[in-house]
Amino acid sequence: MVLARRGWDVVVLEKGANYLGDLRDATPTTRFSNDEVKSSLRFFEGPDYELAEPRTFRRLPTDAEPLVTGMVNHLPSTVGGGTIHWDAKTPRYWDIDFKKRSLLGPSPGADVRDWPFEYADLAPYYDEIERLIGVQGDIHQLAPMTKKHSPYARQFAMPPGPQAYAGRLISDGARRLGLHPFPATMAINSVPYRGRPACNNCGFCSYGCPIHARIGALAPLREAVRTGRVEVRADTIAYRVHYAGRRATGVTFYDPAGRSRREQADAVVLAGSSIETIRLALLSQLPDRHGLIGRRAMFHWFTEAIGVFLDERLHPYRNRGPIDRIDDFADPDFPGARAAAAAAGLPYIRGGVLELGGSQDPIGEGMSYTTVLSLTSPEKPFGSEFKQLMRSSILRDRLAAIEMIAEDLPQPSNAVDLDPKVRDAFGLPVARVTYSPHQHEITAQRFYMPLLISVLKAAGAHVAAAVPRVSTPDFPVAAGDAVSGFHLMGGMRMGTDARSNVCDPHGRVHGMDNLFVSDGSVFVTSGSHNPTLTIMAVALRNARHWA
Repeated sequence: MVLARRGWDVVVLEKGANYLGDLRDATPTTRFSNDEVKSSLRFFEGPDYELAEPRTFRRLPTDAEPLVTGMVNHLPSTVGGGTIHWDAKTPRYWDIDFKKRSLLGPSPGADVRDWPFEYADLAPYYDEIERLIGVQGDIHQLAPMTKKHSPYARQFAMPPGPQAYAGRLISDGARRLGLHPFPATMAINSVPYRGRPACNNCGFCSYGCPIHARIGALAPLREAVRTGRVEVRADTIAYRVHYAGRRATGVTFYDPAGRSRREQADAVVLAGSSIETIRLALLSQLPDRHGLIGRRAMFHWFTEAIGVFLDERLHPYRNRGPIDRIDDFADPDFPGARAAAAAAGLPYIRGGVLELGGSQDPIGEGMSYTTVLSLTSPEKPFGSEFKQLMRSSILRDRLAAIEMIAEDLPQPSNAVDLDPKVRDAFGLPVARVTYSPHQHEITAQRFYMPLLISVLKAAGAHVAAAVPRVSTPDFPVAAGDAVSGFHLMGGMRMGTDARSNVCDPHGRVHGMDNLFVSDGSVFVTSGSHNPTLTIMAVALRNARHWA
């Protein structure tokens, strides 16, 4: 958008399909619907990770064979990118996220640095992105620590939408424990905004919004296309950036027919989200004197707490996903957190933002029963007993969850590189993710899990439990072998020193004049909140500098 408005002709190479028709239309047609089958079982907006585009995962750099081959943190591959299946939480990072080293100090075994700019520098870009994509919220209802660490200069574009019942129950329980819940800031229309309708609260935000009440990255993309200077090529897979000396000269890609073609360019921007951006950089053999590309990858560390409410139906799978939020656990000075950190030999720990009230969708619930019942019977569950389980809906209508999205410290050993054996459908090496949590993540999880359970109990849950989303030695989660969460950051870190950073403070690759990176891979730290709004704000800041 920025480059087009400054007179550049821009070609966008999009690996996935265009399900949105003519992007110049104010309300373009869409093939998305509130149908979870499309996303979870048919690879509609995402890549076919089972056959065509797998990834591999291992825990340690010394592991010769992958633990997982297949689904490893794939985001949607489609016009609109990751915000197609996004439930549109838009918190800002805190001031301490940008000055972690200066304000909180080093952490043993991690490479914690300050960002090359501060919160105040990014705040105007936060304001602009929030107005562009349409964010609901209320600055007067923000928690005290949120106001302190991420001050807002103006009110949000829209007020908060209606509160979900499950979220209200958990929020009431949290207040009884002295916590500070408030309506989450979300890029979903609570009222008509910029020609788009208000959300109808269907509850399927993660499967594509058919009415465009939630738009995300499509907002700046449409603005760009309407300039007449931007061409979006769908079903086009970039696999090599060409360069001569300090200048990128073009990109080679596979067109929709599978033919290899080349596009000349005066400048090249990598924006495939962290894993695919790193993969493209490695496939292109970009200059990397210090072996930094792909290092210090971050994914956030997720903990899920689940409560079962037997006396009533909560219907938490409706509405706009979890719409209540708690920031207390992101505060390194939360009561008891410093003592827990010191006992583990750490200077501090941070949990992260809590999203309140989520649940499963019908197919997910059915598959959960299938998994449980298959343990006692060799036959697939079917018939009256299975139907009765679905009618009573213990694992959907009577279940409400809290998800803690916690900070993940950057470690040099956590990385993305090219798998030496596994290839995609075009014969190209796939991305290999190497990841193990730091003692910080494990300590914070142990400290906060009992508190998550306490919140659910205070809300009235008859049964409550908390588990990591990813297996650890203490908590071997059956389905959590590969790191998950879809919050992809790091690996192309920005900073002033080329000896320790891939990109300069505005996302230009060190040693190159016209090669830029514009996604979460440039992040220095992961923060304790959802990263999408910060990704967009940093991209806007950096693009203004390039232009």
